[in-house]
Amino acid sequence: MAALTNIRRSSWVYILLSLSVFSIVRVTAGPPPVETIKFQAPDIFPGGFDWDDKHDRFLLGSTTFGSLFSLSLDGTLNEFVKDSDYAGKFAILGISVDGIHNRVVAVIQDLNFSAPVFSGIAAYDLDSNKRLFFTRLDTVVLKEGEKTLANDVAIDAVGNAYVTNSFGNYVWRVTKDGTAAVYAEDTILTTQPVVVNTSMDFYGLNGIVYHKNGFLLVVQTNSGALFKIDLNDAKVHNVIMRESLPSADGLVLRGDGTLVVVTREKVLLLGSASGWQAANVVGTVVLNSSDFVTSAAMRTSTRTYILPSYSSEIWGGMSRTNFEVREIQFAEEWQEDTPIWLIVVIVVAVLVVTAWRFQMAYFYKQYRRKRA
Repeated sequence: MAALTNIRRSSWVYILLSLSVFSIVRVTAGPPPVETIKFQAPDIFPGGFDWDDKHDRFLLGSTTFGSLFSLSLDGTLNEFVKDSDYAGKFAILGISVDGIHNRVVAVIQDLNFSAPVFSGIAAYDLDSNKRLFFTRLDTVVLKEGEKTLANDVAIDAVGNAYVTNSFGNYVWRVTKDGTAAVYAEDTILTTQPVVVNTSMDFYGLNGIVYHKNGFLLVVQTNSGALFKIDLNDAKVHNVIMRESLPSADGLVLRGDGTLVVVTREKVLLLGSASGWQAANVVGTVVLNSSDFVTSAAMRTSTRTYILPSYSSEIWGGMSRTNFEVREIQFAEEWQEDTPIWLIVVIVVAVLVVTAWRFQMAYFYKQYRRKRA
């Protein structure tokens, strides 16, 4: 009778262990926790942002105030730079933290798109907030009198800044000391078919990133095209893709070499096995289009954050106080991210328990024979 009791106990142990294993698998298959940093700032309506690893904070630019702000992980917001040359007059759009040279670079733009009077770029020391240079870009053009829209910025290893002109569809290069020139202009950038039938159809070149292998990646909002620009000769290549990226805006490269692309309705993750001669979408996060997300930033090599700008509320004459920076996760990654060690543990546990049950069943048969 004692043996029978032990067998029953073993069955309950087997059931509980199986349920535990099942629970572990279910928990592992769920999305990992993500971080949301909420902050309050009446009508700040942020545009670009980036992570300042040295000071453990985000830096963001305001499209309404024309100032730079620092945002700590606990949601504390402080004014970082208020430059009297443009604050309160023009908007800050793209920004990039240049940790190598201990500075932040910001793009400044007049948002009167019908007749803009100013496009520029400025750099500030990350420790002292001191201005390092302030350069006008609307006077550095291909044709006298042309309209300019300075939008986003990327910085190479030696400190050159590359700024997209969304109206002219070319790229400026600004040296470390603030000297600007038209850098990359090509008919391939001005002859792409427009596929966006919204208020964004006049936006050309937009998001831009620097790749450590010596080239830039630039997206064009109204055509959805992605371009690769070699830094040694400024030659422009159209990146081959199965599908275009309509309404694409901000870009950021991750530590594993994949490219995050922000569009109006979703964030895309692109991968390339050909040095960005061609690329494909390998991940997607769906957005609420009313959030009007325009940019993304990396806090670490793998943690991706977005910043809703709520720009449509500005155009609608609305007011807003609550804003947030959100971490995002691509489902295609975490669904395939079950640790190998956990799989091994589960398999071994099931095998051990199964073998144990067979052994108990054998002992029970021997017990019954002896009783008989």
